[in-house]
Amino acid sequence: MATAGDPTELLQRRVTELSRCPICYEDLQNAKVLPCLHTFCLQCLKNLWKDKKVGQRLSCPVCRDAFKIPAGGLDALKNNFFLQSLLDVGRDTDDSSGGSPCDEHPDKRLERYCMKCRVMVCRKCEGTKHKRHDCQQLEVVAQKFAKSLEEATNPVLHRIDHFRATLERPETEDWQIEVSAKAKEHAEKIRNTVDHQVGELLDELREIKIREKEEAISRKAALELALSELQTFTRTSEELRTKGSPCDIICRAGDLSDRAGQLLETYVIPVNPVAPVTFVPMNVDELTRGGQNLVGRIRRPNSLGKSLVILRVIHGF
Repeated sequence: MATAGDPTELLQRRVTELSRCPICYEDLQNAKVLPCLHTFCLQCLKNLWKDKKVGQRLSCPVCRDAFKIPAGGLDALKNNFFLQSLLDVGRDTDDSSGGSPCDEHPDKRLERYCMKCRVMVCRKCEGTKHKRHDCQQLEVVAQKFAKSLEEATNPVLHRIDHFRATLERPETEDWQIEVSAKAKEHAEKIRNTVDHQVGELLDELREIKIREKEEAISRKAALELALSELQTFTRTSEELRTKGSPCDIICRAGDLSDRAGQLLETYVIPVNPVAPVTFVPMNVDELTRGGQNLVGRIRRPNSLGKSLVILRVIHGF
C-alpha cells in the first residue's frame, strides 16, 4: 500500500491532473495540442468551434493565444504524444524505465538517439537505417537536452526576480504633498487674485492622483500575470528535468526552450519607474500676459508608467 509520500502515488496523481481536459474537466479523449501547447479533447474543440472553418483564426480557450485552423480541420491538429506517454506511465509505472517501443520494430525499445536525424531509435534501427550515423545513449542525450533547457530557463528565473522586485517597490505619495505645498505657497504671493485658479489646479491634481491609482492597479495586475506565467513555465521545466524520462525530456526540451524564448520576448524587464508629477510655478514677470494661469500649471509626463511592462495576455502554459 502506497504511503502519502510514495513517489508512485505522487506520479499517478500528477498524471491524473495533466490528463484532464480544461473544457470538460474529464479525462482527455483523442487529445489534440494547440500551437500554444495546451491540450484538449478533440470533440470538445469541435463542440466549441462547430461553426468555424478551415483557415479561420481562433484563440486558445486557456491562454487566448491565436492560431489558424489547419487545412485538414481540427482533426489535423497534432496529437499530444508527450501526454500519452505520461498516461502510459500512470497506467504502468513499473515499466516506465524500459523506454517507449520503436514504431518500426514494436518488439524493440527506444534506447539510442541519432544526432544526425534527431530521432530516437532502437538498436535494430541503429544497425540498419542509422548505421553510419552518430547514435548516442538516450540518457546522455537527455542530459544535454536538460542542460540546454536549464540554460533557457535561467533567464526566466532572473526575469521573475525583476518582476518581484518591481511588485514590492512601494508607490510613493511624497510628490503630492510637495506639489500641493508649492502651489499654495505661490498662490499666497498673489493673494485673492488667484484663489479660483488655485482651486482649478488642485482639482486637476486630484484627478491625476485618481488616474495614477487606477494605472498602478493595472500595472500590478500585469506584473502579477507575467510573474504567474514565468513561474508556471519554470515549474513545468523543473518537473520535466527532474522527473521526466529521457524520452520525455528529448521530446519536450526543444519546445520548452522555444517557449522560454517567447516568454522572455513577451515579458520584458520594467525599465522606467513612474515619473513624478511636478508643479511649475508661473514666472512673476508673466503675470500680466493675457490668457495665462497666474498660479502656474501642473506638469505631468506624457505616459505615466505605461511603458513599465509590455505584455501579451497569455494564461497557463
